[in-house]
Amino acid sequence: MVEKEKRTECYKHKWIPLLGIDKKKSVPTSLFTCLRCGDLKVGVQTIKISQFRLDMGGLPINSVAGVNLINGSSVDTLPTSGPASGLIITANVTTNSQGIGAPLYVDISGNLIEANALSSATSPCVALAVDTGTGANKRVLVHGILRLSAWNWATGPGTLSLVYVSTTTGTLTQNKTEFSGTDRVIQPVGWALSADSIYFAPSMIYLTHV
Repeated sequence: MVEKEKRTECYKHKWIPLLGIDKKKSVPTSLFTCLRCGDLKVGVQTIKISQFRLDMGGLPINSVAGVNLINGSSVDTLPTSGPASGLIITANVTTNSQGIGAPLYVDISGNLIEANALSSATSPCVALAVDTGTGANKRVLVHGILRLSAWNWATGPGTLSLVYVSTTTGTLTQNKTEFSGTDRVIQPVGWALSADSIYFAPSMIYLTHV
């Protein structure tokens, strides 16, 4: 039996960006991985991964709830004590005019800003706002379920239920005709579980319309 090699602490990361697709060319995104240890980095915040814990920015992420994929017609097991469940972290959100559910991207300083699909300069989306307003300790959903009563998503097989970043800043859409303009970013960020809930799992591989 071959003993599994233990993962050692990495004190000198060698970061490389994960790639997206812009005008049929590979372009770097704001999500990085370390070639030495496999840790991830969003902006300037390092997500440290080990066998028993998940840390970001030196702080343990220890309030991660379980995520259940369910039939969209049943909402009993969707979030009830708050709008979201899944991997929720706190981050510095510098713009958020739309409130809860706003798609956010990482700027050059590592801050989260409202995303839109007008160009790759304002994307890709890496998180959804869980709190309203802006500040240094705002909760954002990195992966999981978000529910808002104001939403009215379509559900169904194939691409019918897919949700994208909209060309309207800070909003999501299922309307694919929004992406017909030049340089528009096509980034699926999840799919509708029901009319008022989505499973958020943003793709870091995105396309731009030419």
